[in-house]
Amino acid sequence: MNFNGRLVLRIVMVLSLVSLMGCGQKYKDAEEKMTQYLNEKYGEEFVVENVGGGYGSGIFSTDTIKAEAYPPNSPRHRFRAEITKDFSKVWDNYMNIIMADKFDEKMMKVSQEVFGQKELWVKTHLDSGGLSFPARDLNNKNMSIEDYFKAEAINGIAVDLFMKSEPNVDKEREAQKVDKLVDRVLALEEFKHGFISVFYLKPSVFEQVSTEFNTVGEALHYYTRKEMSYTHTFAKISEAKKVYSVQEILSHFDWEYKKF
Repeated sequence: MNFNGRLVLRIVMVLSLVSLMGCGQKYKDAEEKMTQYLNEKYGEEFVVENVGGGYGSGIFSTDTIKAEAYPPNSPRHRFRAEITKDFSKVWDNYMNIIMADKFDEKMMKVSQEVFGQKELWVKTHLDSGGLSFPARDLNNKNMSIEDYFKAEAINGIAVDLFMKSEPNVDKEREAQKVDKLVDRVLALEEFKHGFISVFYLKPSVFEQVSTEFNTVGEALHYYTRKEMSYTHTFAKISEAKKVYSVQEILSHFDWEYKKF
């Protein structure tokens, strides 16, 4: 390489280093701003990390800095946050996480009644749609799930229902129960759009599901594996109406998950 080539290479390396240092400081400042904002908004402390990455594309991919956050005493309540590059606005979906816990309690009670067993566990995901964040002025963690659904236009709900099971699942009977569960959920008048996935877990897997759920990655992929569950099925609600009949729910048993 001649002298001019080496000079250009050094200039590029120096500029790259300066750019990286600038990004590092920018991300550090963004972390501080988001931490302060979240602490003040919810009246509790948060850990903000993975600034500049951590999940998908930003809501304004070229205008925001992404991050993840969680309360230090509850890492499982991990949520997404974004801040504009001028630090003027922050978005987060912490309220969806809090309200999903409240909806879990409802779903647990209803599911135990429908399936006639106590050994089950529910995990709900709320999707605000659009920008994928709730309204910025929603911060009352004590509000009821009913009031939250009135205040926030939830685009969809995904419910994962895990049951401790035995190998010989009576699929016809279970399909009828899943259909009945959909009826009970619709009666809540909160679930307008979304999926209900039901997993019949092996006993050893069920004992760990509540602690491992947030560490396994994509739950649908993980818990449909044969070493995890005996079988599984799903139902769907759209525009506050059932999408699948009992026979269709029955046909969904052992549906093969294919990751694209």
